[in-house]
Amino acid sequence: MVLTGFRFSPTDEEVIEILSQKVSGNTSMAAFDFIIQKNIYDFEPQELHGSESTIGLNKNERYYYCRRESDSREVMGRGWWKATSHVKAVSSPNGEVMGYKRPLTFHRFKDNIQGNRKGAIKTDWIMHEYGLQSIHT
Repeated sequence: MVLTGFRFSPTDEEVIEILSQKVSGNTSMAAFDFIIQKNIYDFEPQELHGSESTIGLNKNERYYYCRRESDSREVMGRGWWKATSHVKAVSSPNGEVMGYKRPLTFHRFKDNIQGNRKGAIKTDWIMHEYGLQSIHT
């Protein structure tokens, strides 16, 4: 349940801390139950609809936990998430690296021909992928 007036607008450091708590198995994270676990690589971005649990988030903004099973960011033969710049280290206030953040954009295969990245269509969908420094997530 989301409290009236709640707005989720975390810093990169806060996102990494929430991810770290989730990975460590912290069960007191009920306040963040709107962050659901879902394999985002099974869906195109527009298929990742919001629900009543996304109240308090900015429009068109969603948060998901997703374990990457491989280095591939391909989405079920429909397209792929392409890294758009370098990985940014996310550091704690004392300067210790906590994790990383990587921006990605979604590219759709032209004419839905899987594997043909030549002439692919870059969409307006952007994802920020966060990961922990010491744990492969």
